[in-house]
Amino acid sequence: MRLKMLSAVGWGITELKLSAIQDTYLFRPVVTSDAPDLLKLVSQSSGGLSSLQPRLAFLKDYIASSEMSFSGKKPLEDPHKYLLGLFDTRSDRLIGCAAVKTQIGKDSPFINFDIKGDGPDQCLQASSRFTGATEVGSLFLHPDFRADGLGRYLAKVRYLLMASESWRFGDSVIAELRGICGAEGSPLYDHLFEYKLEKSFLEADAEYYDRNPDTLGDIVPIGCIETCEMPLDVKASLGQPHPSGIGAMRLLQREGFIFSGTIDLFDAGPIMSAHRDTIRTIMNAKTGTIIASPSGSQGVPTLIASGKVNNFRAVLTPAKASENGLLVLPEAAHILGAEMGGDVRYWQAEPRRTAAQETLVKAHL
Repeated sequence: MRLKMLSAVGWGITELKLSAIQDTYLFRPVVTSDAPDLLKLVSQSSGGLSSLQPRLAFLKDYIASSEMSFSGKKPLEDPHKYLLGLFDTRSDRLIGCAAVKTQIGKDSPFINFDIKGDGPDQCLQASSRFTGATEVGSLFLHPDFRADGLGRYLAKVRYLLMASESWRFGDSVIAELRGICGAEGSPLYDHLFEYKLEKSFLEADAEYYDRNPDTLGDIVPIGCIETCEMPLDVKASLGQPHPSGIGAMRLLQREGFIFSGTIDLFDAGPIMSAHRDTIRTIMNAKTGTIIASPSGSQGVPTLIASGKVNNFRAVLTPAKASENGLLVLPEAAHILGAEMGGDVRYWQAEPRRTAAQETLVKAHL
């Protein structure tokens, strides 16, 4: 467990029509000068984000760690944080963020429960099995920009970052989802921990995140905890995402993430996992040369990334794949900063089949 924020995080995950996005959006590493804007952004969250708390000093420290990671100067075996920002290029406004973290559990404990067995033999056992894995998280999109499905691309840009230098990122990639919890408490926490800590769920969450995460080891139950005698609401909460996280779970599932059988220590939320190289955005991304052309406006929304980790940038813009390369508007190519004729990695949604195409496909199955 690394304690998560209790309020819903705005993913902005909606089914996206291919014609919905016609503007160009920029993804780049967040830098120190962005700290005040990042504070304004995360303050839009209903309660904030645990990994991006709405405190300027905290955010500056986070950004400094991210800048060091992007520089490539830290030893590979050390934990790294890569924080990407999403910018509206019309106003140069920071409207979203997302992060990739490596070597989780190395700096502070990452303790959870594994669900062992089934039926009357099912039990929970404390585990740190994902220590050293890579985590995707810290995704937040400004409420004003959620209607067009930008959250889908904000999630995907993290996978293109991984693809740029895959050896920097662990084979195992996880994502934590908020469990059944809120101001009224959480079934699992209330059952196992409230009487020990004599604190409400919210109080415990704040204390064990802000003060000393190492003390988690002092409160973790030792041995197997049988679930058969647990109250029904507690058993029902195991591995279930909060209703606000169902969209995020579906998005992860489309990328190939599955429920790992491990749940959060306090709120019982599911931890989803995937092998890095089987994440669908990484598998389906293509490489090609970039060509500035007015014809790019006739294309579909495309996520295009250039550079390695230390100079990573990406744009979401209309683009058209051709035999000669990827056609993009000149202004979009300028924002990306890629050399004309240079190689880029890109991802485009597959066009939806028409009814006639679906019939033809089924006829050949």
